[in-house]
Amino acid sequence: MADTGARKRTRARSARTVGERREAFNWQPVFIASVVAVILSIVVLVTVAADGASRGSGNPLPAVPAGPATEPATAPAAAGASPSPTAPPARPTPSPTPNADGAIVVACGDILAPLDKQHRLPADCEPPDLVQLPAEISAGGAQYLRREALDALLELFDAARLDGYSLAVNSSYRSYATQAQTYSSWVQLYGQEYADRTSARPGHSEHQLGTTVDVGARGLFLENFSGTPEAAWLEANAWKFGFIVSYQAGKEQVTGYAYEPWHIRYVGRDVAAEVHRSGLTLREYLLKR
Repeated sequence: MADTGARKRTRARSARTVGERREAFNWQPVFIASVVAVILSIVVLVTVAADGASRGSGNPLPAVPAGPATEPATAPAAAGASPSPTAPPARPTPSPTPNADGAIVVACGDILAPLDKQHRLPADCEPPDLVQLPAEISAGGAQYLRREALDALLELFDAARLDGYSLAVNSSYRSYATQAQTYSSWVQLYGQEYADRTSARPGHSEHQLGTTVDVGARGLFLENFSGTPEAAWLEANAWKFGFIVSYQAGKEQVTGYAYEPWHIRYVGRDVAAEVHRSGLTLREYLLKR
């Protein structure tokens, strides 16, 4: 019995010792930590998978939010900053470059080319379709004009004749060399200042176009033609046939030349009508084209 009781007491002590050890080990924090670790691992795996799917779709998320639809693709450069060499700023179309003599050379053959003291034709410019004027309207020997201009001039002269005026041509086409001689003669006769008001330098003359004539009547030419009924008729009607009086009264500061009611230039009926309606000088109109 004593041994049995001793064994019972021994087993009881062993049982208490085991129970005490089990009570000493707290398993709950370990369990919770394990669950949290599993959840975090799942979140990480889901995030990585979503990011991989986004990248694989070919539509990656932008690094910064997109701007509004009206936002420029490239931000403007800061003040004083040099423009990017790969995207230079737009430049305006450059103006024609003056020639060595300071003048702008215009295209040969263009009947609407501006010709004044700043614009001139090439020295070798000669119209390709010059034809001789009929002797009955030529007061200065053989005269030449471009075909289209001559046809219009004949209509103009026929209309004047019906109104009782007989017109004639004192000067028509002049080459560059002829104009050089003409200008030099005016300089010798009246001096440089006067010549520059009444005669164009070579290359700058509208006569070189082959579309311009000096008109007279009854043997009255140049200044002697001024103030005549024929001059008044010409100014009032020339535009109807495609001609414009180039150098109008009171417009010397605009045209660069003194008033010449005898000097008419062919520009075509449509353009002449537009110039007439505009109230501009021919030079002003042509420079606005």
